[in-house]
Parts: sequence; structure tokens; C-alpha cells
Amino acid sequence: MDDSPGIAPPRGRHGVVALLGLLVLAGGAFVGARYWQAPPAEYRRLMADPACDLRAGPCSVTADGTVISLAVTPRAIPLMRTLQLQVTVAGMPVDGVVVEVRGRNMDMGLNRTRLAATAAGTWRGETILPVCSQRRMEWEAAVRVAGAEWLEAPFRFHTERP
Repeated sequence: MDDSPGIAPPRGRHGVVALLGLLVLAGGAFVGARYWQAPPAEYRRLMADPACDLRAGPCSVTADGTVISLAVTPRAIPLMRTLQLQVTVAGMPVDGVVVEVRGRNMDMGLNRTRLAATAAGTWRGETILPVCSQRRMEWEAAVRVAGAEWLEAPFRFHTERP
């Protein structure tokens, strides 16, 4: 006879209800995770400005009368330090701005920052770039603007590991 305390498995209708509840919860979590990871809508990707140098100052991309600008401070764009992002949008009403920073020469995972409106047409937020095993890392900050139209403005830059 086993005298060790334990929890008896559920029996009868209570066990079936508990199992069904667990399955519904797991199914809801799966559907919720898929919804959260799904792309929200089709963004029209604009052309990157090859002359852009975010280390020298803000860069802009223009399309159909809409100007999207990105400034990053500190301008040296250090790794593992808080970076201030400022996006300004002129020529289009904007409902939201998200910046996705992507590694171009190595997948560095998801780095998505939802910016907060601070003034008419100005949005701000913070992000941190991770350290990479490569000495020189190529990046793209994809500024996603949602408004009358959904636009994605790419801004390319690089970092150097000390």
C-alpha cells in the first residue's frame, strides 16, 4: 500500500470538462499567437535613399507628397545602449508609427518599437540594438506608417562592434 500523498486524477464528468476547458484554452492561445504574429496589412514599400547617413543626421523618404523622416540619437548608433527614435510625417494624416529594425547581413530577431505621438506629425520611441558576432553589421530601420495609406520607408545604416 502506497502511503505517499498525491493528487488523484479527475474522474467522471469533471475530468472531461477539465480536459475540454484545457483544450479550448490551448486552442485560444494558439489562435491568439497566430493573430499577434500575422502581418497587419499590406504596406507599400518605398525606395531607400542610398545617400542616407543616419550618423550625419535625419534622413527622409518622399512618396506622392508624403515625407517620412527618421532621426536616431545618439548619432554614433552604439550597440547595447538606448537609442532615441524620432519619426516625422508630413503630407498625410497618421494613426500610428512602428519602427522595425532588421539585420540585413544576419537575422537578429524581431526588434519592433511602437512609437508614441508627441506632436502633430512627430512620433518618438526607444530601442536597443543587440551585439552581433560580426564586426560590421548592416541594418535597416523600416518605418511603418499607418494612416490614409500604409507605407514602409526603409532607412539603412551600419554599426561597428568595438
